Amino acid sequence: LRMDFGELFDERTFPFSDFQEFTFLPGHQRLSDRVRKRLYYGLEQDGALDALSCPVTDIAVELLQKSAPSPIRKLHKKYAAHVAREACISPCAMMLALVYIERLRHRNPEYLQQISSSDLFLISMMVASKYLYDEGEEEEVFNDEWGAAGKLDVQTVNVLEMNFLNAIEWSLFTEPSEFFNILSRLETRIAERQGLKRGWFTYTDLCVLLEQSSWRQALTAIYLHFAKVACMVGLLYLTGVAGLIATSAVLQQLSHAPQALGQSEAPRTPVVPPPVPLHDCCVRGNDSRDRRPPASSTASAPSPAAALYVWDAVLSALLPPPPKMEKHAPGSAHNRSLAHCHKAGILDAWLTSPDVGGVASLRGAALPTLLMPG
Repeated sequence: LRMDFGELFDERTFPFSDFQEFTFLPGHQRLSDRVRKRLYYGLEQDGALDALSCPVTDIAVELLQKSAPSPIRKLHKKYAAHVAREACISPCAMMLALVYIERLRHRNPEYLQQISSSDLFLISMMVASKYLYDEGEEEEVFNDEWGAAGKLDVQTVNVLEMNFLNAIEWSLFTEPSEFFNILSRLETRIAERQGLKRGWFTYTDLCVLLEQSSWRQALTAIYLHFAKVACMVGLLYLTGVAGLIATSAVLQQLSHAPQALGQSEAPRTPVVPPPVPLHDCCVRGNDSRDRRPPASSTASAPSPAAALYVWDAVLSALLPPPPKMEKHAPGSAHNRSLAHCHKAGILDAWLTSPDVGGVASLRGAALPTLLMPG
């Protein structure tokens, strides 16, 4: 006869065993740590789990008040904590009782409308504890002790027990999936309530909430929103830094501009062009004109060259002589060249003026007089 000892050490075989017993199971320590951390039982390994923690008690009271809305003997936190402490209710017994109440909501909701929330809490915890602890166990609690913990007599406790078993149809066995589903929901409610109560969430609370799809989507959306905001703030910061750098560069350029402008406005020494020899100027002036002998007075009209020659003689007689640059002998060739250049310059200025009608006016009386010899 072969025996399979693998199932004996499988944590699914004993999902509802008390944490003080069966510590040799492989998953016992892991599940115990999970309950201590997520259900706020404390991190002390030697701490007793024979009562309900404050957050678990709050959630249990809230759920039972919603399940049994009767105003008679309404369940309060003080009563629930007293019963849990006197009857040594373990976390597994409490979660199994929540599984039974969930079944009653679907199978027999009329029963929940008739019973009070205080009696429902006492009877559900008693039935769950009896299912977990068979007769002969050290942790078993008799009905009289449960009645003393709930401040009820034994006959009332017996009646409540029979009515509860009939309402649930004696269906007390629970699959591990149902148990861990209730545990996950309880952890989520506790993490949500404690985080909102404190105003911040612990690392354990966030790990619990991220296991739920709705919270995971909400936290992911919040994370993406903060990531976008951080990117926009970073972009604005970089833009501001770039603007400050550009502004400082422009101000630096403007601070150097007045210095350069002052240097450009400084008085400069006038550059005197080298003097051009007068002899060369006269030579170029003589070369640019064709020298022709003065024409004799005839009956025909005088040519333009004759008019220039006449004006040369007139200007030489009327204008004062040019300043003497150098002392030369009177009647020298240099003095004659200088006088000739001076007259030629005045003639060039007159010819370039728009008043060219003077030549025609001199054709009458003035021209024959100027052309007379002597």
